[in-house]
Amino acid sequence: MCLLSVAAPVSAATLTDYADNPILMTAGSLLATAMCGALLMLLLHHIDARSFRKLQSLLTHMPVAVAIIRHKDGQLIYSNRPCRELVGARKLNGRYLYPESLSAAMVRDFLRPFPYRSSGFDQVTDQIFLAQGKRLPLAITGRPVRCNWQDCWLLYMKEANSPHREAGKMEQDQRLFQQVLNSLSELVYYQDKSGELMGTNKAFDRFWRGRFEEGICNEPMLDHGRYTPSHTWTTAPDGASRLLETKRNALVDDSGEVIGTLSLSHDVTDWYEMQEALKSEIEKREITEQELAQRNTLLDTILSASRDPIGLYNEHEVYVGCNEAFARSLGHTPQSLLGKTAEEVLNPELLEFSRQADQTVIEQGISVKADDYVILEDGTPIWYEVLKSPYQDPTDGTRGVLMMARDVTERKMAEQQLADAIMELQELSFVDSLTKVANRRSFDEQLRKLWFGHIREQQPLTLILCDIDYFKPFNDNYGHQQGDVALREVAQVLRSVIRRETDEVARYGGEEFAFLLPNTPLEGGELIAAKIHQALADKALVHQYSQVSDHLTVSLGIATIVPLPNQDYGTLVALADAALYKAKAAGRNCTMSMTDTTPDTP
Repeated sequence: MCLLSVAAPVSAATLTDYADNPILMTAGSLLATAMCGALLMLLLHHIDARSFRKLQSLLTHMPVAVAIIRHKDGQLIYSNRPCRELVGARKLNGRYLYPESLSAAMVRDFLRPFPYRSSGFDQVTDQIFLAQGKRLPLAITGRPVRCNWQDCWLLYMKEANSPHREAGKMEQDQRLFQQVLNSLSELVYYQDKSGELMGTNKAFDRFWRGRFEEGICNEPMLDHGRYTPSHTWTTAPDGASRLLETKRNALVDDSGEVIGTLSLSHDVTDWYEMQEALKSEIEKREITEQELAQRNTLLDTILSASRDPIGLYNEHEVYVGCNEAFARSLGHTPQSLLGKTAEEVLNPELLEFSRQADQTVIEQGISVKADDYVILEDGTPIWYEVLKSPYQDPTDGTRGVLMMARDVTERKMAEQQLADAIMELQELSFVDSLTKVANRRSFDEQLRKLWFGHIREQQPLTLILCDIDYFKPFNDNYGHQQGDVALREVAQVLRSVIRRETDEVARYGGEEFAFLLPNTPLEGGELIAAKIHQALADKALVHQYSQVSDHLTVSLGIATIVPLPNQDYGTLVALADAALYKAKAAGRNCTMSMTDTTPDTP
């Protein structure tokens, strides 16, 4: 819409002033006829079925005979009352029918010379035959339109008679035409060829009251009569910003000469805002779809490329994505697994274990890691390190679990081998290689632990030191190799004496051995000592160079202490060593006992 000023705006009432001037009445009749056609062009172009029904009552009272003809076959789509009265068309059950003397084929033949894609035709004279052989000469003007989404012709016609016959109806037609304009909610104004405002409707007057110059376009009139719709933001009487779409059409007289323009403005603010909102929503959706497509592509690439099992299932335990390795670990293919529930795939025990982890992942939103042992269908055992992480579907907000498993079978085997090696090393580091009983290191470590434990518990701890009698002459006469055999034999005898798992026998050094007896009073130690002497006697290991017996014997020193926090475990060792010294001094092959309360002897 152009914003050009007009010296003297013409209101809706101006049109009635033409009635007093016969010349102006004639011109006004031509203008009214031209405006009717232009107005219909603006109203009906691309109109849909719903809007068309709303306009039927309006078109019925138009002073010009109006018909809408389907382009492809000449069928009558619509005929208003003046048209039906003029040519004898009928309306039957909502359909419009030609008179018996006229057919769709005849109308199609009449329209065929006029290209549909052109601007139409003006004031073409033709005649139709009525009943009793009467002829009716018509002046027909046609414009191509789209109605109900079909290519159609808009025809408005009148009887081709002398203007004098119409002069009597001129004033009535003008008033009726003004009433039609005033009934429209669109803003309508029309101008003559020089651009002077000739009239408006009430909607135009109400909207532009006091500022007509803003609503009038005074651009030069185009010869071809084709104008591009314009859009202009303006201010409504209530102060709101409104967007007006203005369509301008040429007014032509009976001879086809352009005599002015008709402009019709629609308020399309709501439509514009809806379009903008829709465009924004479409853009957001397109961005989201692109992001989702990229993510899906990336996910598919990762799933296909990864040799580690990867799977996704939602909070309803339905598998929604996986790769070949994941499906194979469950005894399926990706095609057979997707869409199934975990209850259909997992055994009850594994399902319950899985649900506990899934509940933590989904409800607390944290990742959970665990190891899983699987035996494949071909019998291959596999260890998996399983990581379960939470995820949320961006499209519908559905929560679920992303499960990634890594084949750690080789690592598990290496760890087991390492553990076995460590156990073996530990065994070697704490076991005497010759006698296969605990070594001195193991003895010291065990004594330290037991000592502090007995301080807390205030229980008696007993230590027995054992020394093979006259072992040096044994080695000197039988040889060191035979001496090693004797040490192993003695160690087996000593180990057979103890029964409790907490008791320990160790090689203390050379031909000396030691017994650690936790939670054992002195009497218990003396009982073990008696069993040692008896077991060695039963073994009867020959020792012809001993000064106390023909067989190997031992001297034993027993010490028992209930440790106190201010004592050191060296006290216990010292007491046992003193008791052993006393046994040797007493002639060997005997046992001596001492406690922390035993008085020292000279």
